[in-house]
Amino acid sequence: MSDDRYYDATIQTMPREALDRLREERLGRQLDRVWSVPVPFFRKKLEAAGLRRTDVRGLDDLSLIPTTRKDELRRSEEEHPPFGDYRGAPLSACVRLGASTGTSGRPTLILWTRRDLEVDYAASARGRWRWGLRPGMSLANAHPFGTNAGGWHFSHGIEALGVLNIPSGPPVGDRHVRDVVEVWRRLRPDMYRLFGNVARTYADAARAAGLDPERDLNLTVAGDHPAEQYLMASSGLEALPLLGSACEERDGAHLAEDLAIVEVIGRHTGRACGHGERGSLVVTVLEKDNCLLRYDLEDVVRWNLKPCPCGETHRRLFYEGRVRDIVTVGEVEVLPIDVALVLYEFPEVSRPSAEYQIVRGKAPANALRVRIEYDPAGGVDASDLARRLSGRFRERLGVTADVDLVPRGAVPRFAYKAARVVDS
Repeated sequence: MSDDRYYDATIQTMPREALDRLREERLGRQLDRVWSVPVPFFRKKLEAAGLRRTDVRGLDDLSLIPTTRKDELRRSEEEHPPFGDYRGAPLSACVRLGASTGTSGRPTLILWTRRDLEVDYAASARGRWRWGLRPGMSLANAHPFGTNAGGWHFSHGIEALGVLNIPSGPPVGDRHVRDVVEVWRRLRPDMYRLFGNVARTYADAARAAGLDPERDLNLTVAGDHPAEQYLMASSGLEALPLLGSACEERDGAHLAEDLAIVEVIGRHTGRACGHGERGSLVVTVLEKDNCLLRYDLEDVVRWNLKPCPCGETHRRLFYEGRVRDIVTVGEVEVLPIDVALVLYEFPEVSRPSAEYQIVRGKAPANALRVRIEYDPAGGVDASDLARRLSGRFRERLGVTADVDLVPRGAVPRFAYKAARVVDS
């Protein structure tokens, strides 16, 4: 097998025993820094749990450390403005500032030292390499920029790989869209990384200008299969943005386990989850100056612990969704990906892509309520479709479903997509 398949074959194919020794050594250095720098937030947290440095000797002791959630970081920033007391480097050593998106509350601030950026770019290079990117190629991306966007990180990461970056931005007006399409026509990028409905918006604009997106721009609108979300794993800008990506096997995202210790723990039990079992994503950042210990991202993930035929030894992970988007139906916890995978089996509501929403009540419900767009002019028998959808939800998810079919366009769009879960 050619090493050209890996960005860093030594690390990515390292035997598990050696990888665990490396992770243990790096964890030890971060724990030393909690007491020596010091990092007051984490030192107080460990001491409040009755832990001294000598109590956490290796990977097996990591679970002794209490998890940290975003609300705790917010409180730290409020009590010790503006940056809180959880930073591992002084402001004078930092070279970039950002902010979280604030989707779950007040945004937190993010700081990077040069070393922090190098770690992020190393993880980025592995992930982009798995896409097939190589030095000398070109890539157009539509990430937004600003304090709470990943455009800077994405762009600098591919530039560090030696790839020509074409930062096009999201479509923000007819003139901008026309200008971007013209640049793409002239350059015909080797690869695109767009998101949401952005690719379709630009492709439609190209057609309106008399161009064929694939022939003239080298732009193919990617499929919208829900499982596409399984090809990437992130732990946010504040931890490790590109935590992992999928290899050619497309069976989960290989993690950068030398740069972050990843745990999947039961939301209700706190115990470690096994193969295929859903749990919360908990990340301990290694090698960064501004590190986080056992950071619970309140994301739902599951392991793929099978050895991968590609030869990479770092484990694989499936990103399932956000804890805040869980809808409880009886004793079953349902996420938007569960609904999307069922809908994709029905061409009447999946192709061309239709929006859908899960309607959540204030208490656990006895039935899953789903609002789904369809085309009334397409000759669809709405009653029959609703009946078949309800039956499939029962077979696949084990829940009763109330399906509300609405005309295409009836589900409100917010930015690039509809809100997948709405509270009634």
